[in-house]
Amino acid sequence: MKILIPFSGGVNSTYSLYRWLTETDADIVVRYGVDRFENDDFNAGELERVQNVSHFLRKECRDFNLEMSEFPKQYVEEQIPIRWGFTKGKYNIGSLRPRYAGYINWCFETGADGISIGICLENTATQGYEVSRRESGIENIGVDIYLGGVRELTPVEIGGDFNYDEIAKNMVGRFEQYEFLPKELQDLCIRYNSESRNGREVAYWITYEKFVSEGKTGRDFDLYCAEKGSYGHWRHEADPATYMYRGRGEDGKLPYLIYMRDN
Repeated sequence: MKILIPFSGGVNSTYSLYRWLTETDADIVVRYGVDRFENDDFNAGELERVQNVSHFLRKECRDFNLEMSEFPKQYVEEQIPIRWGFTKGKYNIGSLRPRYAGYINWCFETGADGISIGICLENTATQGYEVSRRESGIENIGVDIYLGGVRELTPVEIGGDFNYDEIAKNMVGRFEQYEFLPKELQDLCIRYNSESRNGREVAYWITYEKFVSEGKTGRDFDLYCAEKGSYGHWRHEADPATYMYRGRGEDGKLPYLIYMRDN
């Protein structure tokens, strides 16, 4: 069996790649493509993580093919409701369209039997995957689809059998994934800051560190964020008239995170 893993070197895709390498004997093909909606500094840092994580996994686990590629479609911003029927929060589905066009091409080019897409607990805050799976045609090319946040390495249902609300209830989040990884790998795949996200990445890690200092786990923190952000098991609690990305406030920040280390 050949599995294609689109790879960014972040926690979610590293967790997925690590599991496929250590829990299966599948033939693994890893591809990295540059997201054109990010700035040059972000992309340079991402490429460095891809290379460092790949080097570690080849050395400590087993070999795999790492390939660099381009997404075939030009990035164009396209705002849609964050979820179907929601009227306030918006989601830039344009950021996903080049990716999914690339995923389809990559599956054909590599002859993959399955693809592991980096969708985890946090991604259930939006309808990004729901729209992409329907509109891109990825469900119609004859490959199994795996989602990185699903606990079992089994393909998800497609078409009318796919139920995002049910899948979201049991998904693994980023900080549980992070704690699953070996310490050396944790240090290689972590991203501490991103100005393009208004300090949100930093705030996540500051708040996570506070949870850990109180004896809690990454899973505890993931569930805390999911409940406060109305996704995952709490997806049904989001108010269609007021909900914004992961429950953020009017100032663009997530009110359940700590944005300054001295707070």
